[in-house]
Amino acid sequence: MDLTGEALARMQITAIMHRYASNARDNADWDAIASCFESHGTYRLSNGRELPPSRAKEVVRGNEAKYIRHHITTIDIVFVSKDEAHTDAQFFATTEHKFIDHSGHWKDVFRKQKDGSWLIHDRTIVTEKQDPDGWSAKVCGEDSLRMFEKEKARLDVNH
Repeated sequence: MDLTGEALARMQITAIMHRYASNARDNADWDAIASCFESHGTYRLSNGRELPPSRAKEVVRGNEAKYIRHHITTIDIVFVSKDEAHTDAQFFATTEHKFIDHSGHWKDVFRKQKDGSWLIHDRTIVTEKQDPDGWSAKVCGEDSLRMFEKEKARLDVNH
């Protein structure tokens, strides 16, 4: 991939991440969230459960926050081929319960589509921290820290 192609791909990938974050809010547009993914993609919740993007709404377990906003702070994009990129994006979420309700990172695999656009093929939500009095803790409990604990254990073994 030449420099111009890589710059365009980075812009498209970043735009998809921001579209996801913008729609992952109170009264979420779940169809818009699903449109950030390939139709046969994987949406892996922070407890390890895997869903198709069309069922992303299950992340809130029937208890959507009255107010929630996701903010992306850092995005690392690594191209593993001309048609695939791996990303790691730091995020935090504010809710009506707590200004910093929960935080962590999204580990994504993006794939280039036939029309030249990029979509999420695989997303893993890794919640690293949650306020014990926040929405995430009330709805998901410590179960939502499972992916972080697995990741942390893997890193400890490799060091």
